[in-house]
Amino acid sequence: MPRTRLPNDLPEHLHSPGGVPIRPVPAPLARRFQQICASMVAKALEGAGVVQLEFAVLVFIDDVSGIDQRSLAEAMGIARNNVSLIIDELEKKGLVERRINGADRRARELYLTPRGKELRRRTQPKIRAANDRILAPLKTAEQKHFIELLIRLVEGNRAYARPGAGRRKRGSLQSTVGNK
Repeated sequence: MPRTRLPNDLPEHLHSPGGVPIRPVPAPLARRFQQICASMVAKALEGAGVVQLEFAVLVFIDDVSGIDQRSLAEAMGIARNNVSLIIDELEKKGLVERRINGADRRARELYLTPRGKELRRRTQPKIRAANDRILAPLKTAEQKHFIELLIRLVEGNRAYARPGAGRRKRGSLQSTVGNK
């Protein structure tokens, strides 16, 4: 595939306010978009007592009540040990409860407590408003199309959507620095 080049004559809307061109390359744009999303959702969750990933776990558990931790980790693309830590924290806050699966006593099914359901109910309008603000620069038809394209990109690249993918391994920086 040919390398994406930045033309010298980018249209004005492809420049930041400081006049620096916005690179029309998927990975850097996705990173910036993720920063915008994380910032707006964090603002919406202020005072809720949970962070973005904890809220996402609450929503998923509410949508798929009784899901086990392993399936939750896989569905959300989170390492199993990290899901366990998140569930521990949500359990301490009284938002989630684990129940033993009758068919597999080793598995734990996850449910929102009444307090967890109330937090989701109370916070959902703020989250919905944040998502609306994220998409606000687009026309209604563009918003729908953008979401459809994001879904296609995520689904089409599912093989790369795994916990830790693309992260530097622990100690790798030291090993490369020491070899110079």
